Amino acid sequence: MAVFEVSAIMAGGAGSRIGGPWKPAVRVCGRPLISHVLDAALQVSRLVIVVTSPLSSRYLRGLAEDPRASEVVLDGDGYPSDLGRLVSMMRARPLLVLPADVYGLTPEVLSHVYRLSTEAGEPVVSVKVNGSYSGISVFKGYQFEPWTDVNISANVVNVNDGDALDRARSMCMEASRG
Repeated sequence: MAVFEVSAIMAGGAGSRIGGPWKPAVRVCGRPLISHVLDAALQVSRLVIVVTSPLSSRYLRGLAEDPRASEVVLDGDGYPSDLGRLVSMMRARPLLVLPADVYGLTPEVLSHVYRLSTEAGEPVVSVKVNGSYSGISVFKGYQFEPWTDVNISANVVNVNDGDALDRARSMCMEASRG
């Protein structure tokens, strides 16, 4: 069931902490990391935008085969700049912003994020997962302030280095066994 009008998956970074702009295409469970994020987002959103840059676009083409998913190529001038352009460009709300490099997101986790965001009075909700900022945000308005943080407990890994990638792959192996 779609609870978000639009989800945007931010996939335009240089990937400097894990080797390059192809980080969202790193394989976890035999599939690109971003495809796991895309699957969860498609189940809770009317439309999913994959935000890429000239650096990352060539590694991610063809991943969004669902007709409700589209690629938008922004300048790649950095996360704050690309996020600012995205928030001003996308008028539909609520807008869910997701990093392309997380593993373990599920429709249930994202629906919980939606419920928490509707309870918050601020127009921007930044999501911490197990006490750490996750890169997940919900924009209910058109400004960046004021915002509030909400914390969720979830089995989600932000894949920013080799150790985190190993954890994501381990989680996948455990899930496939169980």
